[in-house]
Amino acid sequence: MFDVLIKGGILIDGTGSPKLVGDVAVNGDEIAEVGRLDSAQAAETIDAKGLFVCPGFIDIHSHSDFNILADPPGQSKIQQGVTTEVCGNCGMSAAPLSGMVRKQREKSLEAFGLEITWSTLEEFITVLGAAKLFSNIAPLVGHGNLRGAVVGYENRAASSSEVEEMEGMLTEAMESGAWGLSSGLIYPPGAYALREELVQLAGIVNRFGGIYTSHIRNEGDFVTDAIEEVLNTAKQSGVPVQISHLKAMWKRNWDKISNVFEMIEKAIKDGVKVTADRYPYTAASTGLDSVFPAWACHGGRDAEIERLQSCSSRDKIFKDVLKGMTEEELACDITISRVSCTGNKALEGKNLGKAAELRSQSVKDTLFDLLVEEDLEVDAVFFCMSNSNLKKILKKSYVMIGSDSSVRDAQGPLSKGKPHPRSFGTFPKAISRFVFEEKVLTVEEAIEKMTGKPAEKMGITDRGFIKKGCKADIVILDMENLQDKSTYENPHKYPTGIIRVMVNGKWVLKNGSVTGKYAGKVLLKNM
Repeated sequence: MFDVLIKGGILIDGTGSPKLVGDVAVNGDEIAEVGRLDSAQAAETIDAKGLFVCPGFIDIHSHSDFNILADPPGQSKIQQGVTTEVCGNCGMSAAPLSGMVRKQREKSLEAFGLEITWSTLEEFITVLGAAKLFSNIAPLVGHGNLRGAVVGYENRAASSSEVEEMEGMLTEAMESGAWGLSSGLIYPPGAYALREELVQLAGIVNRFGGIYTSHIRNEGDFVTDAIEEVLNTAKQSGVPVQISHLKAMWKRNWDKISNVFEMIEKAIKDGVKVTADRYPYTAASTGLDSVFPAWACHGGRDAEIERLQSCSSRDKIFKDVLKGMTEEELACDITISRVSCTGNKALEGKNLGKAAELRSQSVKDTLFDLLVEEDLEVDAVFFCMSNSNLKKILKKSYVMIGSDSSVRDAQGPLSKGKPHPRSFGTFPKAISRFVFEEKVLTVEEAIEKMTGKPAEKMGITDRGFIKKGCKADIVILDMENLQDKSTYENPHKYPTGIIRVMVNGKWVLKNGSVTGKYAGKVLLKNM
């Protein structure tokens, strides 16, 4: 007698093998049997005829570190079939948090009503143990956290003693169960690090069998230089590397993607363990002040705001901004997605050019004044990528699907602003558009990029597959009705076609509604 029996579904097991019709039996939190179980009995039997049964999706590039603490918890990931989120990407993690990086983070969390009550990863794990988790959480350590705590936001190389202190913090976090290290080399303070610092820290991770993920130093004019840096970091440290949200930004750089592919594929042939991830959209999203040169952010939040209020500094900063994009791109291709001040709410969903019109200002003054008014807390969407490149990227065998988003919700504290639709639609969109509409991938390839491949990259041995002995993280899909509904104009919409989602043997979602069960766990490496 099984606890749950899913009968007659179209099984896609996460390995890339051809789909087949079969049954899946669950006992407790594990998959007990897979195959034709005609005579089996169960306490609960689900008729899955005509439906697809897949492993729960693993979002290998998530930013839900803090949003998962919101109450009520956000549903945008579980509504997509995401049963595990790899958090702490792009050099920014929930832990460790101390020194200046803690101070910087406290301000950004005010909008969500969240308070930091922990410092170490071990303490954060305890906090998560009391949280309402729909999905499992696998933590990475942000390099920005380490550098911000030890060096602060100083635009300089770390001393040998400072690197040793960062190594100690990283070692402590890895011993607590972190899966690896992430870097965000466009964001201060990570942007101030030299390659030697990254190699040393990546070497620590390699000794623990972890991975190194990197938002590379440049995704536009100098993307090939940045790819060379991350590949050399992997070569010198020996660590397996994951290139985050692989892309070439702005039209003048789109043709560079061929060179990027060549570099990655040569490294793979040379034995470097390199893979990448990408979301199925052609717009990026991050803080609006990411357009500034790194030197403008030297010294942290208060020092940056002081520069933005100085006319001479503005002129110098804006000159550097226009080295990375044209004024037309700045005005037309960057949309404001979230602000906090009531007086600026009307600007959400407007590009910078339209926002400037509404404020009767120049684009330049709107950029600087808005960031000052909002204490730098402005999120933006950047329309800067090629759909042709996107299809080429997704087709690469070494590229997985990742949302590059935090969990959101259609109501409550996580429903503010106009976030990038990837928060609500990444995984359904990757299937509905790029399997069935565009035919870029087979359904088996798409599911593997969301399940088995992320599990193998991370070293998660008991999830990502429909296989006996694996944890029962399972998604049941109606492919005929699978569709993302979230748009840039109206992002807070859940997809259709996600029939059921099981996490650790418990149904967390049924027919578009959460069941009230919080079955997610904190997944720790080597534990």
